[in-house]
Amino acid sequence: MGYLYLLCVAIMFSFGGTCVRLISPHFGPAYITFFRFAVGVCFLLLLKAVKRQPWQKNFFSAVRLASGWILFGAAAKWVAYLTENYALSHGPSYGNIVTQPAQTVFLTLSSVLLFKEKLPPRKLLCILLCMAGVLCISWNGRPLYVFFQENVLLTGLFILSGFCAGCHVLSQKMIADQMDIIDSNLSIFAVSAALSALPLIPDAAGGGLIGVRPDLGCIAGILIFGFITGIGFYLNARAILLVPFYMVPIIQSTMAIFAILWGVLFFHEKISIYIIGGTVMFITGLIGLQLKGFNKKQPKAKA
Repeated sequence: MGYLYLLCVAIMFSFGGTCVRLISPHFGPAYITFFRFAVGVCFLLLLKAVKRQPWQKNFFSAVRLASGWILFGAAAKWVAYLTENYALSHGPSYGNIVTQPAQTVFLTLSSVLLFKEKLPPRKLLCILLCMAGVLCISWNGRPLYVFFQENVLLTGLFILSGFCAGCHVLSQKMIADQMDIIDSNLSIFAVSAALSALPLIPDAAGGGLIGVRPDLGCIAGILIFGFITGIGFYLNARAILLVPFYMVPIIQSTMAIFAILWGVLFFHEKISIYIIGGTVMFITGLIGLQLKGFNKKQPKAKA
């Protein structure tokens, strides 16, 4: 089931660019970010109700003890989605495939700097391979002046999004022993929703939403995006308990394949040899970063 959960998560997150394309004609990146968190919280509350799962007995004391990491993770995830949604609104719908290798590189470097883990030459080579793949996708064979004028900004935003997403993962790791999966995600996303709502107050109060008439596609995009955020992260957390940890980013990296496929099918975006080659490079780099576990017997994770 763990592998099935991860595959479902990869497919769900691959629709991120599609959702942004549906919503962006009516709402800007800041509103899209708020909707994603707010609707995601609603789906998590619905999941909690369907499972008939009560709040953990020490919920408020656990939140108080983990408040620093919750705030850190919430702020990081807010910036991650804001930058990703802006870049998706101004670039190709599959552009966020860059965030996964950026997140993996960030977490690998964090493990070295924060947890004093070793960085052997093989891992360093894989990191460079990921970076080369990202540059290849961003370049996409265009003249260099176009690359530096247009693609660098969007690629930089996707990389920043990946780094911030890595900060969110780090915060989840730090509070995993203190809070239930659903409760921790609810706490972080609720704070993220509040943070993302604050910049919208002046615009909404000034009549920024007057005349906005979202169509069915936009409404569907908002609901699907919220579902992806709430349920996707829940399934991801469940999967981590059921499969070897090194398999998580390997299966998640298939998101890139699905995201490119949706861009071709739904928006008729052109895929060049540079996109394909760059995708192969960073998926290879991601797999290489996790290969240490293949030659060793992996202990089963506790369910």
